[in-house]
Amino acid sequence: MKVYLKLSCLLLVFFLLFTPFNATASEINSDAAPVGINIDLSGANPADSLVSETIGAAVYIEEEIYNNEYATISITTKNNGEKSSDGHIIVSFPNNEEILIMEGSGDSVELYPKGSSIETKDGTKTGLSEYPFVDLAKSGWETGKNETLNLKVKPNKGSEEVVFLVRVALKNDATGDYERYPGISSDVDQQGWYVYKNSIGVSGYPDMIIEDISWEPANPRENENVTFKVTLKNVGLASSGNCNVKCYLNGNEISFSPVSGLEAGSKTSFTFNWVPTSSGSMDLKVVIDAENQFFEFNKMNNEKAGIFTVISSTTSSSSSSGSSSSSGSGGAGGSPESASNIEIKELAQQFISNGNHAKFVFTKNVTSIAYIEFDPKKTIGKTTTIVETLKEKSTLVTELPSGKVYENTNIWVGNEGTASSENIENAVVGFKVEKTWINSNGVDSSSVRLWKFEDEKWRELSTTQTGEDGDYVYYEADTPGFSAFSIMVLYPGEDPEGTSLPLGGSVEDKDFKAVSENSEEKESDVIDSEVEENNPGISGSLKKVLLPVVMLAAVILAGYVASRKRI
Repeated sequence: MKVYLKLSCLLLVFFLLFTPFNATASEINSDAAPVGINIDLSGANPADSLVSETIGAAVYIEEEIYNNEYATISITTKNNGEKSSDGHIIVSFPNNEEILIMEGSGDSVELYPKGSSIETKDGTKTGLSEYPFVDLAKSGWETGKNETLNLKVKPNKGSEEVVFLVRVALKNDATGDYERYPGISSDVDQQGWYVYKNSIGVSGYPDMIIEDISWEPANPRENENVTFKVTLKNVGLASSGNCNVKCYLNGNEISFSPVSGLEAGSKTSFTFNWVPTSSGSMDLKVVIDAENQFFEFNKMNNEKAGIFTVISSTTSSSSSSGSSSSSGSGGAGGSPESASNIEIKELAQQFISNGNHAKFVFTKNVTSIAYIEFDPKKTIGKTTTIVETLKEKSTLVTELPSGKVYENTNIWVGNEGTASSENIENAVVGFKVEKTWINSNGVDSSSVRLWKFEDEKWRELSTTQTGEDGDYVYYEADTPGFSAFSIMVLYPGEDPEGTSLPLGGSVEDKDFKAVSENSEEKESDVIDSEVEENNPGISGSLKKVLLPVVMLAAVILAGYVASRKRI
C-alpha cells in the first residue's frame, strides 16, 4: 500500500508542475486580450504592455523662404511606448508642391504622387489621390527610439505659403490596431485621418519676361527703316528694379534701352528703329537685365528671340506688319507657335550640304533639347534650327497623350519643307530630363519617351537612354521629321480596382496595405512570436508534447519500483 501511495504522490507532483504552464500558453494564444492589460489610452500613466501610449512628433521648419528657394522640412518622431513591429510617418501636400528630395532614418521612404490609388480610414476606396504624400516606414521601432523624415520642397510659383499635413502611426502589437498622432485635431487629410496642419511663408521676388517682340514691316528691304516694339511684363510677386534691355541682330547689339522698375503684374513697352544695310536672314534677340542689376525669381526667361528676312532692294516684294509669332510655318520665316505660349527658345545654324552629316548643337542649355542631327540628301545651304520650350501644349496639336508630361517643345529646321523625307534621313533628337523631376514623380528613367505629333495624331518615337550625370538623364530618339514634340511618361495601364498601394486602411484591419499579399503580417505569427518571447524556456506547443512523455516516464518508474519491492 505504501508503494502505491508513493506512486500516487509522485504522479500528483508531476501534474502540478506541468498543468499551469499549459494553461498559460493556451491563454496567450487565444483571440481575447491578455488578462490584466490596460489598453485605455486616455489614462495618465502608460501601460507597460502597450506599444505606445504617446507618440511625440516635433516639426522643424524654416520660418520663411523666398519663391526661388526650397522649403526644408524635418519631422522627428519618438516612440514613447513599447517596441512596435510597424510604424509610419506620413507627410502630405494639399497644394501639390514639387517634392525634390526625401530621405529618412527608417527602412524606406516612398513618394505617392497625385493620382495614386488610395483608401479612406474605413477601407473604402476613394479613387485617385488629389495631392501627393511621402511615407516613411520603420519595422521594429524600438522603445525611446527617434525616427526622422527630411524633405526638400519647391514652392508653387506665385504661392504665398507651403502647406503640409503630418500624421504618425505605430502598430500596437498587443491589439493589432494602430495608434495615431494626433489622436484628434481640427484638420484631416484626403483619407480622413487626423493631421497636424503646418505652413511655411513664401516671400516674393520679381520675375521679368519679354512678353512679345514685333517689327514693321515684317519683311523689310535693304535701307528701309524697321520699327521694333518690345513688351515687358513682371510676372513675379514683387516690384522689379530699374534695368537695361539690349537688342541684338546676328549677335551685334543694335539697341540699349533703360527701363524703370515695374510693379508685380504690370507691363510696359518701348520701340526702337533700325535700318538694314544688307539682305538675308536676321536673328533677333532681346535680353532683359543682362548686367544683373536686381535679383529675380527666374533668370532663365530673360531672353526672347525671333527671325525675319531682309529682302534685297532688287527684289520686288510687298511689305506688311508682322511679329515673331506670325511669320511662316516653322523655318527662317519664324515659328507658327503663338508667342504667348513660348517659354523660351534657342537657335543654332549650320551649312547643310549633301554627303556631310548635319548636327545642330544647342550650347546655351536653356531647353531640354541638346542637339538634333540628320543626313542631308541634297545641299540646302545655311540653315537655322529653332527649339521652343512651351508653357502648355503646342497650339498646333489638339490634345496630348494620357501621361505625365515633362516638357512640350517645337523643333523647326529651315524653311517649310526643309526637313522633309525628300531632303533628309536618319534624323535623331538628343534631349535630357532633370533627375529631380524623375525622382519627385516616382518615374522609372527607362520609361521616358519622346512623342511626335504628325498626321493629326501622336506617335511614340524609339527612345534610348544614353547616359546620365549628377543632374540629368540623357536620351536620344529617332524621328521621321521635326514639328511638335512632347517628352513624357505614359501612365501605367493598370486597373485601379486591382491595385492597392500602401496608403492607409481601416482601424480594425491595419493602417497600411501592401500591393503584395505576401507583405501582410499574419496575426497568428505575431502571437506565436510573443509567446516565445514571454516564455523563452519552453513554448506552449512543446509543453503539450512533453506532458504525455513525462506521464509515461512516471508509469515506467512506478512499475520499476513495484518490481523491486516484490524482489
